[in-house]
Amino acid sequence: MDFQEALNYIENTGSSGIKPGTEVIKELLNRLGNPEKDLNVIHVAGTNGKGSVCTYLECALVECGLKVGRYASPSVFRYLERIRLGGEDITESDYAEAVSAVKAAAEEMEFKPTGFEAETAAALKYFADKKADVIIVECGMGGLEDATNIFDRPLACVFTSVSMDHMAFLGDDPEKIAVNKAGITKENTTVIISRMPHIYCKGKEYDPAGILEREAGLRGGICIRADKDIIPADFKNPLPGAYQKDNLNTALYTLNAVEERLRKFFPDKSISYDIYLKGISKASWPGRYERICDDPVIIRDGAHNPAAAKALYESLDKDGYLEEGVRIHLIMGVFKDKDYTQILRIMLPCAVSFTAIDLPDRKRGLPADELVRVAENVSDELGLGDRIAILSAGSLDDALPTYSVTGDTASNICEVPASDRGYSAPDSSLSGDVYVVFGSLSLMQLFNS
Repeated sequence: MDFQEALNYIENTGSSGIKPGTEVIKELLNRLGNPEKDLNVIHVAGTNGKGSVCTYLECALVECGLKVGRYASPSVFRYLERIRLGGEDITESDYAEAVSAVKAAAEEMEFKPTGFEAETAAALKYFADKKADVIIVECGMGGLEDATNIFDRPLACVFTSVSMDHMAFLGDDPEKIAVNKAGITKENTTVIISRMPHIYCKGKEYDPAGILEREAGLRGGICIRADKDIIPADFKNPLPGAYQKDNLNTALYTLNAVEERLRKFFPDKSISYDIYLKGISKASWPGRYERICDDPVIIRDGAHNPAAAKALYESLDKDGYLEEGVRIHLIMGVFKDKDYTQILRIMLPCAVSFTAIDLPDRKRGLPADELVRVAENVSDELGLGDRIAILSAGSLDDALPTYSVTGDTASNICEVPASDRGYSAPDSSLSGDVYVVFGSLSLMQLFNS
């Protein structure tokens, strides 16, 4: 099986349907020799912030000299970025080899694995075969029945901010969603719970962090709330965006929680707080409040649910490099199943124009004309009147003025310090027009085309 054949298998396996729960992947992993049992795992669930927290963790542990694996799906810029080892994407040949083993193991199964289940199994086999020291695994969606929920004794379970998303699968209120995500908790496992806002839904106030703590405790987890700020005062967060402070804080709590065991497992490695910070200082996470151009100013952010939109709005408001009175132009594409109406309610008040565009995936994407109609209704509802122009464009390039991307917009996650990257923050404030592209992670890759 070559790389293309492996991709075709992942795309087409399990086409007969999805069997809820983890029964299928557990059978598949058993046929592969249970590679997951040989791995030291940090398991991360949440609605927003998973990728950022995992980036901080990866960069910190790589800096310690550990062989660090990372699994996350879907990818944004490169297909193979979803499986990483030692700070590098899996190679095409290694990917094909791991998927070939999965295909062979699945052939005798009565109920075939889905693509996500098969790829998850392939990643875990790859990490075990390569003898990874630590792996960082993001939940695909939810927690309890997610294909990644197959680890008996993870080093830690980490919960980033929980909000309303994937309601058709996880539940229609914050409590149901948080309970589902808490399902990754294992008995006697350290649980780190990020600082996160309360959510108002259907006339009721919910405390997702409190729900996670309650549910994780019921499952025997040893809960730690990342409520106190432990980021050194003189440390500059390499990831821009006001919301990254809580993500960095959560990562540092997690590193502190697993440090003693890592030192015991790997006594020859340099594992310390100072080394963590040195590694984190090199972190980059493209597509999250990332300024990719100075003239004109273009900021891209994958915000695709109301909580992420609120974080984006606050980041724009608190951005010290944007002068008061800048003209903000919003450019948005979004999937049909997202709460785009609420996203618009949050974002439209900050802008002088709003342009709807189609996503690359036309089947799942909301048509631009429909997004324009909803934006017009929200504008009327908020009484914005002539303060905002609402437009439609055929593509991202049609919506933006002529621009030239600054630096490498998909630079490696732990490659070089942020201060050395072309799109790092400028020394002086920026005034004039600012273009903000958001609504879906799938839009982020268009800047490289």
